[in-house]
Amino acid sequence: MILTELRSLRWADLFLFALLDPRALYRQIERNEPKSFALSFMVPVAVAVFDIITLSLMGKQSPFFYYKITYGWILVFLYRSLGIILAAALMDMAAQFYGFKGNIRRFITLVNFSMFPKIFILPLVYIFKVFNFAPLFFYAFFSLGLLAWSAMIAIQGISEMHTISFARGAVIYLFPAILVGITLFFMLILLVICGIGYLAG
Repeated sequence: MILTELRSLRWADLFLFALLDPRALYRQIERNEPKSFALSFMVPVAVAVFDIITLSLMGKQSPFFYYKITYGWILVFLYRSLGIILAAALMDMAAQFYGFKGNIRRFITLVNFSMFPKIFILPLVYIFKVFNFAPLFFYAFFSLGLLAWSAMIAIQGISEMHTISFARGAVIYLFPAILVGITLFFMLILLVICGIGYLAG
């Protein structure tokens, strides 16, 4: 069954749509042909590997590189996957606040595929590393650009999922970041108050 799916090359459409047509990507996810949930986790796997290799280009390598590319890759993948699941759950919760039907499985799949542009960080940074022309600056620059591209893919997919405007899709997408930001802000205030109280006592 799996080999038949691979030979059909229908899975390639998901990656192509992720780059060129996010709304078509979501329609493909919705049809579930091919089965896209498990396949979508190949994206954070690849992104983790490309991130580790790209960062390794920045400095002198030691035998520790082999730990980074094996154990480190697994650690980064698990960390990213957990973050994706939590973010997708919060996005799904935000969508339900708007009165839409929840579907966390599709949110996870969409967010996974939206990360696909991040694999381009390696070839983009490698050019500047070869010429030794501010590779760290361009790593940060391209990371922000690819993050924005990933966000555009996810927002358009959310817009297609619930047939809503791009702006409302952006609110749903940004909800996890807003919630975490507000929580951290109040935690910081409480820590400062506790610190002042401790010093005053």
